[in-house]
Amino acid sequence: MNKVEYILYFVLVFILQLVLSDYVHPGPWVYLCLIPLLILHIPLSRSPHVVMLAAFGLGLGLDILSDGVPGLNAFAAVLAAAPRKFFYRLLVNADRQDKTEVPRIRETGLVKYLKYLSAITAIYLAAYIAVDCISFRPAGFILLKFLASWAASTALALLLTLPIQNRS
Repeated sequence: MNKVEYILYFVLVFILQLVLSDYVHPGPWVYLCLIPLLILHIPLSRSPHVVMLAAFGLGLGLDILSDGVPGLNAFAAVLAAAPRKFFYRLLVNADRQDKTEVPRIRETGLVKYLKYLSAITAIYLAAYIAVDCISFRPAGFILLKFLASWAASTALALLLTLPIQNRS
């Protein structure tokens, strides 16, 4: 993808996240999020500080533009962005050849990419749901919400990633 397509992809996924946050309510059990997908599409050559600032901006922008709790998505996005390179090295790049590009399904393989995407999504959702539901919901509800949200968000992110990455 060239820079214009890359920026357009970010904007379209962010707008889709806004639409999901404001208009798609699958019930109290599922929270659909695409911010982890955007975090994964920031090139690995960027420093962790830049990635965390970008994640904070994405989360805060979502919090401001949707009717969410201010700072909740920003908090979760920063926590998901911080260990991004660690999980890339652990789950995708086991041979320690640091690549400075965006991980792609074609180069990493579907299973490795899915593990990487699901790990970052799990961190994001664990932070989001823990803060959102703390002391207001029973532990069983929190666990079921996490599992349902994790499965739905990972599947949705993968569905959005496959056509784009297979095209280029």
